Amino acid sequence: MAATSTTEVWDSAWTSTMRSKRKRLTDTVFDEYPFLAWLRKNALETENGGKEIQEDVMYGKNTGGWFNGYDEVNTDAVDGITAAFYPWRYLAVPITISMTEEMENRSTDKAIKMLEAKTKQSMMTIRDTMSAALFSAQSGSAILGLQDLVADAPTSGSVGGINRATETWWRSQVNATSTNVDALTNGIVDGLSAMSTLWNSCSEDNTTPKGIVTTLTAFGDLETVMESTGYARLNSGGGSAKIDASSINFRGANVFYDRDCPSGHMYMLNPNTIKLKIQKGLNFAKTPFKEPHNQFAKVAFIVVGAQFITNNPRRNGVATTLT
Repeated sequence: MAATSTTEVWDSAWTSTMRSKRKRLTDTVFDEYPFLAWLRKNALETENGGKEIQEDVMYGKNTGGWFNGYDEVNTDAVDGITAAFYPWRYLAVPITISMTEEMENRSTDKAIKMLEAKTKQSMMTIRDTMSAALFSAQSGSAILGLQDLVADAPTSGSVGGINRATETWWRSQVNATSTNVDALTNGIVDGLSAMSTLWNSCSEDNTTPKGIVTTLTAFGDLETVMESTGYARLNSGGGSAKIDASSINFRGANVFYDRDCPSGHMYMLNPNTIKLKIQKGLNFAKTPFKEPHNQFAKVAFIVVGAQFITNNPRRNGVATTLT
C-alpha cells in the first residue's frame, strides 16, 4: 500500500476539521461587509455553470385589444424580448503552508489551529476583493461592478452584450445634481429631495428600490437630519454597519453605508433586477493541496465562480455628487 502523502494529510485535515466551520467562515465573508450582507439576504442566486449567464430581458409589451363577437384581433408579432449574456468570472485565493510552518506545528492541535487561521485569512481576502470589485468598474478578469451596472454616465458602452448608446431602455437612472445632504432649501432637506427624485426615477408602480447604499459621510448626515426632522425611524439593533441593525428607513427601503462605496455616491437598488450570481460547484470550493516544484511548501486554493448582473437597469439608480 502506498504511503499517504503529506498533501493528502492536509486535505484530510481540512475536510475533517474545516467542513463543519465552512458555513461560519462563509457567513463571515458576507455579513461583515454591509453591501455583501444585503446582497446575500436579498439578491444572491446560485446557478449551474456553463460558459455564461443568460438573463432574459423584456423591453417592450405586446399588443392587445378588446373584442366582441366576430371582431378581428391583432395577431402581429411584436419585438420586445431579448437576452443579456454575462461571462462567469473566477476568484482564487491561496492557502499556503511552508515546510517550516509544518515542522513548527506538528502536533494535531497546532496544525488544526494553523489551518483554520490560514483558511480564515483566505476567506477574508475573498471578502475584501469581492467588496472592492462590487463598487468598481470591471477590470481585467474581475466581475462587473456597480460602476458598470449602475453607471455614473449610462449612455455609452455595453452591459451584458446590450449597447446602452443605442438601446435607451437599457440605461440606469442618474441624479448628477450637486447636493449638500443636510442643507435646507425653503424648509426642505436637500438630501431627501434628491433621494425622492432618484427614487421616483427608479420606481414603476409597485416596483421600487429595496436597498440604498451610500458612504459613511452621507449616511451620518442623513441620520442626523432625518432624526432631527422626525422624517425617519431608526431600526433597533446593533451597529450601523449591519443590515437590519441600525439602518435608516426611506420609503420602506434600508439605507446603509459601506466603506467601499465611492465618495459622493448613493445607489438605489432593486434586488429583483440586480443579482450576485454564484456558480454551483465553485461556491467557496477548496482545491486539493499541491506542492509547487520550486518551493518547500504546499498550496491549495479557495475558489469562487461569480458575476454581478442586471436584467433591468432602469429600476436602479445612482446619485453621484453628494456633499
